Amino acid sequence: MRKYLVFLFIFVFSPLAFNVSGNVGSPEIDKPKELVKSEPIPKTVKDELIEAFSDWEVAEASYYDPMDSTQTKKNPDGKGTLGRLIKSGSVSIGASFSEVIYEKNMKVFLQIENMNIVTPYGKGIFRIDDIMASRFNKGNKIHIDFFHEDLNVKYKRLGRFKILFKIVKIEMADS
Repeated sequence: MRKYLVFLFIFVFSPLAFNVSGNVGSPEIDKPKELVKSEPIPKTVKDELIEAFSDWEVAEASYYDPMDSTQTKKNPDGKGTLGRLIKSGSVSIGASFSEVIYEKNMKVFLQIENMNIVTPYGKGIFRIDDIMASRFNKGNKIHIDFFHEDLNVKYKRLGRFKILFKIVKIEMADS
């Protein structure tokens, strides 16, 4: 009988004994770990632009000649506001986000829906190389002017016309 009492005593007071409440193990070892709250990753200007303009948006379009001083700056040199030469595939944009493109020196590529023009960037793909005057950079309206040699007679006769566009790629100045 003594053997059974010793066994019972060891079993009851042993640290290996199971906890009656249903938990298994040592309370010191199995403390729940505190979850560290991670800060959300802040969105960059690039992320916000892509998110805002990844779906088709309406813009009012036309064309211009970067060497005509009546359509652009006095004493034109053929370069846009972003310092790049205006050529096939170049567009000028007037939108509320134009200043951000200028300040961050971004290379922003747009896809124009149903535009069968092949540029150096692909079919219907254009790069923003110029920013319109500040009067076009206000409100929700977006203006896009194409390099005059990219548009055919049909579009030139229309004067101003509606297009659908979306941003397909943004390259930052440091990339």
